[in-house]
Amino acid sequence: METPDEKWFRERLRHFLEIRHPPRQFHHVMIERRSRLAFESYAQSVELGVPAASAVRAADKVLFRGLLFSKYDTVHLILATDFPIIPENQRQEIALRLVRICAPIFRAYDLKDDFSERPEFRQLKEELRTGIRTWIDENGVPGYRSPARKEKPPVPYSEQPRYPKRNKRK
Repeated sequence: METPDEKWFRERLRHFLEIRHPPRQFHHVMIERRSRLAFESYAQSVELGVPAASAVRAADKVLFRGLLFSKYDTVHLILATDFPIIPENQRQEIALRLVRICAPIFRAYDLKDDFSERPEFRQLKEELRTGIRTWIDENGVPGYRSPARKEKPPVPYSEQPRYPKRNKRK
């Protein structure tokens, strides 16, 4: 294992945010602050004689505190499992939009790092599934045909209404 430095912690956090919290991946001040604090925690632990692996685990608690539960991950997982026909390249964009749309659902819960291990998580997922399904049925998603969405087939040109020519005024 390479010896962690502040840059090592910074890159780990950036990668984590890119995957689990895409909107936060550009919060440079937060990334710098957490990386510095995690490295300081690691250095202090090693200085006290703690094995390197344990020191990294302690630093990870500082680095990832408050970030372990991800609204984006939860919505993305629901899209992947309930709507697998939605193309992967569209899922991220749709998930980002749905996180904002589902904000009232998320606000009803106390979302801490251990939330996915609590019984309320199942209830949250059900509420999100219902909300997401309703939104997709009402708004549609390119590449996905909702069984509940009543889309009118295109009218052939030969059957389109003919409008009489209007007389031009002189």
